[in-house]
Amino acid sequence: MFQNILKWVGVFVYPFLVLFLPHTAQSQTSDFDAIYKTTLDLDFKKSSSLLKQFPEVEIPFGHLYIANLNDVLELIFSENEDRYNLLKQNEDTRLDLISDSEDDSSYKDFVKGEIKLQWAFVKLKFGHTLSGVWSLRNAYKTVQDNIEKNPDFKLHYKTMGLLQVIFGAVPDNQQWILNVLGLEGDVQNGLAHLKSLSKESTPFSIEARLISSMIESYLLEEHNRALEGLNSNTSNHISMAEVYITSLILMKSHNAQAASQMLKEAIERPEPSPLLFEYLLAEALFQGGNYNEAKTHYLVYINRFEGRNQLKDSRMKVAMCEYFLGKNISFKNYWEEAKQTKGATSEADKNADAILEAKSFPNFRLLQIRYAIDGGYYKLASRTINKIDTGKLKFDEVHELTYRKARLAHLTNSYDQALMLYNEVISNTEALSDSYFAPNSYLQMGYIKMEENDNEQAKLYFNKVLEFRKHPYKNSLDSKAKIALAAIDALND
Repeated sequence: MFQNILKWVGVFVYPFLVLFLPHTAQSQTSDFDAIYKTTLDLDFKKSSSLLKQFPEVEIPFGHLYIANLNDVLELIFSENEDRYNLLKQNEDTRLDLISDSEDDSSYKDFVKGEIKLQWAFVKLKFGHTLSGVWSLRNAYKTVQDNIEKNPDFKLHYKTMGLLQVIFGAVPDNQQWILNVLGLEGDVQNGLAHLKSLSKESTPFSIEARLISSMIESYLLEEHNRALEGLNSNTSNHISMAEVYITSLILMKSHNAQAASQMLKEAIERPEPSPLLFEYLLAEALFQGGNYNEAKTHYLVYINRFEGRNQLKDSRMKVAMCEYFLGKNISFKNYWEEAKQTKGATSEADKNADAILEAKSFPNFRLLQIRYAIDGGYYKLASRTINKIDTGKLKFDEVHELTYRKARLAHLTNSYDQALMLYNEVISNTEALSDSYFAPNSYLQMGYIKMEENDNEQAKLYFNKVLEFRKHPYKNSLDSKAKIALAAIDALND
């Protein structure tokens, strides 16, 4: 019953976590600067070493904050179960140290809430769903108390803003879970808290702005605005954390080419980069049809990654690379290997599982179109569409092709054509009962109407999304529709 909370943590909360870093390098001591920079570059071993050399920093409880952040980020990026079992005890140890301190700084309560929130994400990441959700509740209650005690300490609203976004994204039919737990969410209010903080002269203003960008991209589908929020770094050095966040949003905004360039440059740096960059780079290359190069990076990820997520998807994509390269024997071997890969919970792996467990091989050309559109390789998608012999398509494949054409028209700003094609998809709703094509067509039509300032028609389309009882992306699409409706209502207030 907690799957939607878990889903949203997986989709956009983990990326936020790498931004939970004090952006105070300009105002702190050189000791703090050194630790801060290595943490932001995701160099956990070096950062831990520096913490041993300089166990105290100028920000109250800042040393505990960074030490905890190092543990949490290492676990999220590595998914190493042995390290999790070793490090998980540090949560209680650090919370006890903070509670026992006689320091009455407002940072005391802030760091305590952040540590609880960070470990909630880790627990969810490692499949401890009940424990993770309960930790989210504890973090929420802690921040609530902190705000009551000191409402003028603005950093509390960073933590509360993010929690409000997480809980606000839960669809209406699952809000009762939050009510039972005593939790409240509001995406618009949470985003407002973060945006307000981003305008303040506080150490965390940059962080708040970056988190806001993630929300705008992943929940509001406002990718251009999200990217604008990322262009504020005037430094010559772009941290690994910033590379990660920016590449995610670039890929979400259908610009895999720019993401691939950024990721390549990061991987080529002398300092270590997260292994996840190999997977993201492979994805960006795969979407653009660069199958040999994509396969190389997928295999690096498969052979070196210590966790389980994205492995099923990676093996399936390697198989598809071989298919498109005309290597039929190795295609079948990798395809079977992917089918045998178990235990993953990521959205990418769930999607791969659905494709792999189908009764027959998928239409690989339709998949090629799908991934090309996702990556913003619209010419490749168009060429592939033109190669398809529609007379040989199955009934459901005909409708999928119509849907893909609609998405291509929409993303190339051919709104009239997109609306016509989306309506064609919708007219076959009954024949597509188990598909997300119809509900997402309604969602996308709603976005088009919002773009055209026809909010009343947009509301009709968004409400239609909520009427669908079952499809693979129900929680995700319902959440986006709900958030869009709230945004329209806010404009009318």
